[in-house]
Amino acid sequence: MKLWDFLRTYISSTCSFLASLCSILSIILMLVSNETYTLIALIVLCLGFIILIYGILRGINKIVLDNSSEDYRRISSFCIFQSHDGVKSTFESFRMIQCKRLFLTDIPYNFKWTGSIRPKLSSTSQIIEDIVFHDDEKKWDEARIKFKHPLKYNESTVIHIKTENDDPDHKAQPWISCKLDSPIDMMTFRVLLSYKDADFNKPAILEYKELNTQIDGDYKALESVPFDKGNKMYSYCCANPQPGRIYRLRWER
Repeated sequence: MKLWDFLRTYISSTCSFLASLCSILSIILMLVSNETYTLIALIVLCLGFIILIYGILRGINKIVLDNSSEDYRRISSFCIFQSHDGVKSTFESFRMIQCKRLFLTDIPYNFKWTGSIRPKLSSTSQIIEDIVFHDDEKKWDEARIKFKHPLKYNESTVIHIKTENDDPDHKAQPWISCKLDSPIDMMTFRVLLSYKDADFNKPAILEYKELNTQIDGDYKALESVPFDKGNKMYSYCCANPQPGRIYRLRWER
């Protein structure tokens, strides 16, 4: 958008209002003393600047909203699951995003741990608030990720979320998932299982299903992911995965 078009679309109405206001006040000021005149003129000047700045910010925000329907752009997702004994485990998610609003203070976060003991959530980069656990296994648990300082338009950051899990009754399902409701450049899964026997060599299965509000459902197999016996881990990386899906890496307990 050209500068003149921006001024005409978003600022001209504000300037017209200020001009009308000044015209009315000029008539009123002819009837008051000099001291009162000076005070009113100063107030009007400050008010005019406030209204003008508001009009400019409103116009910029309107352009930003028109350019993107979402608060932020997803760039990449890196998920790490690690367990040393098959009971206690950690899951860490690193997501790079780019702000698509003038300012962004927080974003929603959906997750699900299928074990009977609720996980502990933490972050080294953000503040996790308003955690809600749903008893319904088909609904995502929810939280809000608050930034330590507001993101500005086009500013990028890495969101770090860590869950500490305990599964003594082995009710947790052996899989990790990534929900893609918009395109990203890179998706990575890494599963470290140091407790596996030296002869364990069964592959994991990368699956997907179309995006909806349910956790479990009819997943379709995409490919087999071999087990790295030397490092006792599964590793999978995909550039530009198809959005609108939930991807899941599932292995044998």
